[in-house]
Amino acid sequence: MKPFLVLIIFCAAFGSAVAKNKPIPPARHVRFLAVGEAPPFRQEIREGVRYELEPPANSIPPREVKYGFEEGDTETVRIRLGQISEALKLPQGKGPLILRKVEENSKSVPWLQLPCPESDDFLVLLWRSSPQGTWAGVKSLVLPDSLTTAPASGVRVINLASVDVGIVIGEEKLLLGAGRMIQRQLPERSEQTVEVMIDDSTGNMQRAYAGVICQNPGERGLVIVYQADGEAPRRPVKVSVLREPMPMPPPDPKVKK
Repeated sequence: MKPFLVLIIFCAAFGSAVAKNKPIPPARHVRFLAVGEAPPFRQEIREGVRYELEPPANSIPPREVKYGFEEGDTETVRIRLGQISEALKLPQGKGPLILRKVEENSKSVPWLQLPCPESDDFLVLLWRSSPQGTWAGVKSLVLPDSLTTAPASGVRVINLASVDVGIVIGEEKLLLGAGRMIQRQLPERSEQTVEVMIDDSTGNMQRAYAGVICQNPGERGLVIVYQADGEAPRRPVKVSVLREPMPMPPPDPKVKK
């Protein structure tokens, strides 16, 4: 009997040691970017003093969102229209990732559920389901977003509009379908013209946006095409251009300081 008990104790101790030495998957990160137009600025004068008014309900994204895989295991992130959020740690796993709006009474209500990659960093683009709607209805797109290794410098162009658009980058011309993305390398310290063209309903392409991207060393760019507000806006699509520093690659352990 004693040898049998000794064997059980040995197996338990060995299993515990293996579990302790099991490598823990590295944490990955998620960031959020809400895309769209801000509501008109509103103010009122009270006793000779101008006061900014709060925007109408659901006219902007929720200021705070809880995110996580489980209802009882969530973190909070601040959402700002047109600004990429801070990088937030997220455990490995497919999800689904659940977003909940944080109300004034500190309660959270479901807002969005989306699939996410099983591993690696990613960026979540958020926009309204309809240009005439509110942020109560929202769509999303998940993009790879490496924050631990530096990708090749360049620019990503993403079409979030409901129609195909023509894209001109330098000398290159192409048609970018709704919901599609392209990535292009840009020469450092050079200016590249960027144009967005859209069908004017007569079969001709008219310019909806024209600008210049200057890619500095160590930067990467993001060009987002999205639907304009209103029933019949003069320009059916709008364009948001963002630049940010590329993450530094991890140090090479073989190189001595």
